[in-house]
Amino acid sequence: MTDLSVGPAVSCDAVVTSNEPVSSGLIRLDLELDQSLTFQPGQFAMLNLDGAGSLVFSRPFSIFEGAGRRMSFLYRIVGRGTRAMGNLTAGAIMTFLGPLGRPFPPPETGLPVVLVAGGVGLPPLAAWLARRNDSPEHEIHAFFGARDGADVPWDLLGDRWSVSVDSLRDVPSGRRAWEGLVTDLAAAQGDFRDGRTRMILACGPTPLLKAAARLAEARGWTCWLSLEEHMGCGYGVCKGCVVPVLDPARGPQARRNATCCQEGPVFNAADLAWEHNEHPDLSRADGI
Repeated sequence: MTDLSVGPAVSCDAVVTSNEPVSSGLIRLDLELDQSLTFQPGQFAMLNLDGAGSLVFSRPFSIFEGAGRRMSFLYRIVGRGTRAMGNLTAGAIMTFLGPLGRPFPPPETGLPVVLVAGGVGLPPLAAWLARRNDSPEHEIHAFFGARDGADVPWDLLGDRWSVSVDSLRDVPSGRRAWEGLVTDLAAAQGDFRDGRTRMILACGPTPLLKAAARLAEARGWTCWLSLEEHMGCGYGVCKGCVVPVLDPARGPQARRNATCCQEGPVFNAADLAWEHNEHPDLSRADGI
């Protein structure tokens, strides 16, 4: 089994250094922490406002970038919590708990990798790709899906990502985008019909995750998914983020509930009990 062990989490204050839009719907939040830490791609942090404006529950966000005391995140304003975050300016104080959760696995030797990200599902896969940019021995194909051209954070993607959009409107001049589902764009790649085994890593809305899992299953590939669940505590106490998984130790049809914040957020798609996992299509940053 792939070793996904991680280091300890830290709880500290963080200063907002930047909180600016990177597309029509996505905002990049940059923080400077009180102490240094390291993270693995796929891990997340629980963030909250400080003082009297703090939220009852912290909000979970996948880590986009991080080095030493600097941590960056992407989010979309969709609820009370993220609306409050959107008003933060440089110098504001937040609370930070992280890194938490199980990360994506590293690439296996010689195994090509397919990355599939949708919207705010970009951070963990962008972090994973950044760790391999200097490793040409790994064959990696990256695909990102958005609502339209304005919703795409073009400057963050660079040239490594192929882009799909629900609508071709507002695609900047000189940029290329494919109209349709990002998983269909990935499946349409001629290179993937050569019979070679690959591994898929995906993060995004539930329909995207299921489509990525179907694509992998049809080709006999391994598939790792970062699930988007409501998390209240981040360390397995509140049980607000449980997901049904298969429990082969108890029988071929047995199921159990796994805490997404501890046993995930990254799961092997083959371990998920999809028929019992019909959560609404919401992001982690929904601000309930």
